[in-house]
Amino acid sequence: MILKKKLPYTILLISIYSVLPWCSLPIGNTFVWWLLQSFILFLFIKLHPANYVILPIKFFFIYTLFSAIYGAIFMTENYWDWKLLIENLIIFLLPMAALTYAHPTKLTLTLKCWFKYAWIILIILAPFLSSDAFGRFLTPYTFLLLSLPLTRRNKRYLLFTLVAFFTTLTLGSTSRSDMTKFSICFLLGGTLLLYPRIWSQKKVLLRISYVIIMTPIILFILGVSNIFNIFKIEEELGIENKFQMKNSTGDEYSALTDTRTFLYAEEIQSAIKNKYIIIGRSIARGYDSTSFGEMINSALHLKRNERSSCETSILNIFNYFGLIGVCIYMFIFWKASYLAITKSKNIFIPVIGIYVAFRWLFAWIEDFSRFDLNYLFLWIFIGLCYSPVFRNMTNREYKNWFYTIIQ
Repeated sequence: MILKKKLPYTILLISIYSVLPWCSLPIGNTFVWWLLQSFILFLFIKLHPANYVILPIKFFFIYTLFSAIYGAIFMTENYWDWKLLIENLIIFLLPMAALTYAHPTKLTLTLKCWFKYAWIILIILAPFLSSDAFGRFLTPYTFLLLSLPLTRRNKRYLLFTLVAFFTTLTLGSTSRSDMTKFSICFLLGGTLLLYPRIWSQKKVLLRISYVIIMTPIILFILGVSNIFNIFKIEEELGIENKFQMKNSTGDEYSALTDTRTFLYAEEIQSAIKNKYIIIGRSIARGYDSTSFGEMINSALHLKRNERSSCETSILNIFNYFGLIGVCIYMFIFWKASYLAITKSKNIFIPVIGIYVAFRWLFAWIEDFSRFDLNYLFLWIFIGLCYSPVFRNMTNREYKNWFYTIIQ
């Protein structure tokens, strides 16, 4: 019982860590945050339901441990490799959250605590934050956006949910990633509000999820075949400079600017050159980068032109775990979406299932793998899709559970 009460407050502290890259105020150090993250993983292990196993995630854990051992024995060369190994091991054990939060009570306690105190932390930190931080910090509100009709039960929560959404679109406008995720959640929640019957059409939803899951794979094949590059869509369709945005300094740039093609090229070339396409380079090593290599060499006093990670989630999975890891990762998302849509007795979990399918697609564009709220809530959503407790709830039972969060 004591551990259960500590979990919500540790997650609240992770809110601070989530925005550190965009915060001018130095808070803690690597070792302190590693201790907190390790403690959270310990809580996840102690508090997850007894004998509850999600097989695809179990396979991912096994492969992560294999990658860690392989990296420790064969791939580590210096301090920075060991640091990356430990950091990635902690990050890729975060899917344990999917097991722990399969229990409604634990999720209720965590969400109630976060929604109660998070705005206090944000107001204190706000003067020191840059634009990208706001969407990262407010990530838990994506859960409320996905259940938008139910949020109306409490006008205060509805107001704060809409404030979080518009804050991300305005103060967090330089982060295309956060704007996209919040907008998709608002769209899905709005559809649930206006057209709830759609979410009982399981065959239609299943087809939609298949299309979403397969789209990045098809686009990847078209891209490497030089047939169509989605990241150069302005050039491909002849609509350059049609979607303008402004950065934090007021300069205009295209919202569709291609910042990903060169990452794919570098990651694939690195895997081919170093022969780790199948099993990956291990979680101890990055990829060879001509774009960032010299800068990293200068900063870390190295001479190997290697970048520890990039902005695109699936490329990091490929680099660390190879094609085997990518297949396991894909199966986790596909299975979660499939169960949410076809095995739910309510219309709320299928909404989350479609969003999980979208996050698989978005992993091919961005979605950093960090021990932060963004990655944590991804696994909470996946856990809800797998959880037989949540899937077996009727609409009324799910509503009653949800109301315990916002009461």
